[in-house]
Amino acid sequence: MENLSPFEKGVITSLVSLVATLRSTPGFDGEALTKAAEYFIANPASGCATGESKEAYEWPLSILKRDLGQLQEILNKDQTRN
Repeated sequence: MENLSPFEKGVITSLVSLVATLRSTPGFDGEALTKAAEYFIANPASGCATGESKEAYEWPLSILKRDLGQLQEILNKDQTRN
């Protein structure tokens, strides 16, 4: 997170927090969230298919695929970068 703006840091940290909360909610379909993230990674948005733009695009989607243990570890270490 060293080269991110404060806004980007806040958005990524918020995403990690939201996904951790969702995954810890009884009855939440974590498999559906993972499948959705995998779909959007496999079918990137226009302009996000190669190079740095692809890495930037996939980074927040990869957070959606993480299990609760990984998310809690990220939050505890205050790290959100892959």
